[in-house]
Amino acid sequence: MAIGWTLAIYFARRFAVMVLSIFLFFALLVGAITYLEFMTRSMSANAFDPVQVLVLTAFKLPGISEELLPFVTLFGSIAAFVVANRRLEVVIARAAGLSAWQFLLPACIVGLLFGVFGTTIYNPVATTLRGWADEAQARLFSNTPQIASDNGPIWLRQAFEGRESILGATQSFDHGLGLTNVTAFTFNKDGSFRERIDARSGHYSAGEWLLDNATVTTPGHAPKLQSRYSLPTSLSPNQVRQTFDNVDTNSFWELPALIAAAKAAGVSADRYQLRFHNLLSRPLVLLAMVLIAAIVSLRFSRSRDVGNMILAGVAVGFMLYVVSKIAWDLGSGGIVPPQLAAWLPAIVTLLVGTTVLLHLEDG
Repeated sequence: MAIGWTLAIYFARRFAVMVLSIFLFFALLVGAITYLEFMTRSMSANAFDPVQVLVLTAFKLPGISEELLPFVTLFGSIAAFVVANRRLEVVIARAAGLSAWQFLLPACIVGLLFGVFGTTIYNPVATTLRGWADEAQARLFSNTPQIASDNGPIWLRQAFEGRESILGATQSFDHGLGLTNVTAFTFNKDGSFRERIDARSGHYSAGEWLLDNATVTTPGHAPKLQSRYSLPTSLSPNQVRQTFDNVDTNSFWELPALIAAAKAAGVSADRYQLRFHNLLSRPLVLLAMVLIAAIVSLRFSRSRDVGNMILAGVAVGFMLYVVSKIAWDLGSGGIVPPQLAAWLPAIVTLLVGTTVLLHLEDG
């Protein structure tokens, strides 16, 4: 017996509403935590402005929430299947001659559509807002050294006409061409130390770094304040982006051009390829989450089983996160091909979910 359109649309709508409700709940929770974090930082920087902090949080929130999509789909699917069990909809569907696969088909299609929407539409919007947020954050917190990137300062060694320098920054924006809380060390041609430069912000422009409000410290001399300091560099814009660019600020549609530009410039495009294939595999990841949710929730119908079901879902979500993180690190480090690092967790999770469901349904 094939599932009818009316029943399929009903199941799909119920599933979509549940997943979207869970997503909205977590987004509001993350938004509140992010606002409190930025509020604390702005107070420490003596730059507290509730409106600016609220706008900054609103710009950051879509990008942060995007990382929650696999887990939101997993927990939303579990909740939808549990509710369907409690309302005996699964029992009625089976009594009407529907198999588990027919019952899951609407949810699987919705999961795939959510993945396609998240990659092609939501991601470009989120990355654009994230870029605006990075610039706003740089302006708001540039006068304090307390704001750092998640992985600490990023350092770059560069040279120009035989003179070397080391440049570091706690944050970047404008695809890596803009820096915040900049520290630079310059050396003479013989390798001896020349001077140290500390600046609130800097920007790459045509073969040089322009550092604003820079404090220049030279051995044996008092520090000098310069409104703008020029630090020459032989690095190209692509080489600068390769070091400082946050790939999360590049949308799905921008990544192919960045990959081609990196290859043409002779620099590694692994990070961009990994991000591109990671986004490309998202529909498959969300489909796998639906199948995993079906495994841990469809067969539970008693109240005492709900706790075990929730723990099983949390365990699966945690395992997926760990495996995906390991694969990302291996891919970004060039140990494994980016395509393999991006697609393997999704494919393995999908195969495991399909195999277990086949065993449970067909023996």
